[in-house]
Amino acid sequence: MSKPNRKVVRLQQMRAQRAAVAKTQYVDVVFENGDGVEETCTFPVQDNWPLEIIEEVEEKGGNANINVLREIATPPEAFDRLVKVAHLTVGELKQIIEEMDGEAGTDQGEDSGSSPFSASTPEPSAPTSSATTQAAA
Repeated sequence: MSKPNRKVVRLQQMRAQRAAVAKTQYVDVVFENGDGVEETCTFPVQDNWPLEIIEEVEEKGGNANINVLREIATPPEAFDRLVKVAHLTVGELKQIIEEMDGEAGTDQGEDSGSSPFSASTPEPSAPTSSATTQAAA
């Protein structure tokens, strides 16, 4: 018997449809390491962050964005080098998160070719206590 007040969503089918229309699925952050050699730290766009990692990070406390980024970075150790060796600023971290969010298609009107992050080096900004409190999900 059909239930007219329900809609059935099949996860595998939904994933296949999302993959077919997805623009960008990863954001690569390229930086010079301590030896002056270019290194890449890759993050999935925010829509592709695994929820179990977000929950695990939130259970441990601390800043969810920083800890989630550390957990989803490829290779994982590149994130620590990005933070320490490349001296990542709060403003740059926010811009990386915006890139992940924007590339996922949740930011209307911007395509992957018009991103200011990929076209120029962002100016460092002064850290503030509220700068990284943006919701992780």
